[in-house]
Parts: sequence; structure tokens; C-alpha cells
Amino acid sequence: MRDSNGPVLGTGEGLRMGWGALSAGGLAVLAYAAQMVIGLDMPSWLFWTITGVGIAATLATVALARRQVTSANEAAKVATKKQRRAFEDMLVPLATNLEQIVSSSTRAERSPLQQQFKLAIVSLTATLVDASDARACFLEEVSGTPSGQREVKCQNSLWKGRNVAPVTTFKETSLRGKELLKLLDEGTSRFVEDVGKLHPDLQPESDSYRTYIACAVTAGNVSFGVLTVDCLQPGELHQDDVVMVEVFARMLGVALAVKR
Repeated sequence: MRDSNGPVLGTGEGLRMGWGALSAGGLAVLAYAAQMVIGLDMPSWLFWTITGVGIAATLATVALARRQVTSANEAAKVATKKQRRAFEDMLVPLATNLEQIVSSSTRAERSPLQQQFKLAIVSLTATLVDASDARACFLEEVSGTPSGQREVKCQNSLWKGRNVAPVTTFKETSLRGKELLKLLDEGTSRFVEDVGKLHPDLQPESDSYRTYIACAVTAGNVSFGVLTVDCLQPGELHQDDVVMVEVFARMLGVALAVKR
């Protein structure tokens, strides 16, 4: 793609700049959330977790903006086509929802707001991945299960995307469930470009997806679950998508960690 007064801008480069701007915007929400919660009555580990994420978010926002926008023409393209969409469709509603969560004084007030935030994050993950058949899901860890029998489950239909329901339960007694819970315990992410290259015991039981990203949703030493997105064909998900899903997972962890 060529601007009338500027250099050639390839489609892949434009997409990378777009995701850079989107990631920067998402991280900015974390910085905003950190500023809101400073001073509230909360455990010290949560205070420093959110504050640290906010500092990192602010620095990452500046770094991404400087790295991704290299000319005035490119800055205009990114600002009008990506940042406006991000701020209007994602950042403003999420920031408002976060503000309501951290300012709520009772669990009865906070729980429905956190449920709304879960659904918003899942919907945005499915929508903003650049694939028409993307499907996102939040797998929550089931509380009260004994060691060796833990499980994560998609509760309250917290999935969005193509019109085929995902696998809703992963148990520690299976190899797939054990690997997913290990990812959650370590607070890490995993990107599998082609499930056909995995060990047979780790492959899905059907052809319902062929590539996926899974990111742990945590805050401090507290684990909540795993945010996933998958597609039907290898090559539909990319490393750039991992950054986006990780940002959403961090935002969700902050929202779920708030307790007063």
C-alpha cells in the first residue's frame, strides 16, 4: 500500500503497526486501572502487582508507539484506523467497567460487573483476532477440587466466535488438562501453530480447531483461569496475536483480583 506522499507500506507491516497500537492502548488501560486502585484498602501484594503492571504498561505504551509509528503518514493511518477503534470500542467501556469494579464496596455489587468484564474480554479477543473463524473462551479454575483432580471449565457460556461450542472442561487427570493447569500455575502463555504436530495425547479429540493460543489469567500469586483463542486452520494465528491475548489476560486478572 502506498500513500500519495509517503513510502510503501506493506499489508503485513500495516497490520503489525495496528496491533502495536492496539497493544499499547490495552496496556494503557492497565496503567489507568493502577492509578484508580492506588489508595484503596487491599492486600499489599495486590497493590504492588497492579502498581507494577501500571508502570510497565505506561512504559510499554511509549515504547510501542515510538517503535511502531515511524513517520507522520503512518502515524495518521494508525491513529485514524486503529487507535480510534480501540479507544471507542474497547478502552473506554473497559476503563468504565474497571472503575465500577474497583469502586464497588460489596461483593454483591462487584460480582456482576466482573462477569460483564469477563464477557467483554472474551468477545474482544474473538473479534480482534484477524480471522473470521476465531473463537475465544475463558476457562475458569474450579474451586474446591483436591490436588491431582483439579479442572478448568468454561462456565456461564463464556465463549464467543464461530458457532461451534468449545470443549468446556479440562481435567488434571488427562494429559491435556495437566498441561493447561501447569501453564496456569506458571502464569505463562502458549502458542501452538499446528496441533497436528503435537503429541497425539495433546491433540484435540476432533477437528474443531487446528491452532490456538492459551494465556494464564493471574494476579500476584492468585490464579483465575486461562484465556484461549483458536482457529480452524494453521497460519490463522500469529505471534502478534499472542501479545494481544496476553494484554487481555492481564486486564482480566486485574479486574478479578479486586476485593474490598
